[in-house]
Amino acid sequence: MTREGLELEPGETVLAAARASFRGGAATSMRSTFALGSARMRMRAHDAWRANAVEAGFPAAPPEMALLLTDRRILVGRPTFWGRPPKRYTGAVDLDQIHEVVAVRHGLVVGVAFALARGRIVEIEAMRGRQLRRFVERLRAQLAQHRP
Repeated sequence: MTREGLELEPGETVLAAARASFRGGAATSMRSTFALGSARMRMRAHDAWRANAVEAGFPAAPPEMALLLTDRRILVGRPTFWGRPPKRYTGAVDLDQIHEVVAVRHGLVVGVAFALARGRIVEIEAMRGRQLRRFVERLRAQLAQHRP
């Protein structure tokens, strides 16, 4: 990782991109809408999620994250204002560290759970779940190609 962040490696192929937030982000935002200190409440929830995610082996992701699936890894970064994938990413997880991934719809929210090599599960979610569900479909196909 360079000081500015991660970039695609030579020969690395992009398979899918999606935007998501930490698990519980939508509910925390809804609950905190009418509360004083709502941003502080949401950041506390994110900090707890991030600590567990990093301990599990997932990159330290911002509350709103851009995900990029390549043939080798998932890159995680901060989304751009215009919705394009970022040029640089803040963290990555290699595909060989992901044992399984599943996407489930919960009303308006699509939740995704990553079962990681350390035996831990990290969850993310998105309100507009179509893009995230496609991301998971491509990831599952990529994982199937790399496993016997």
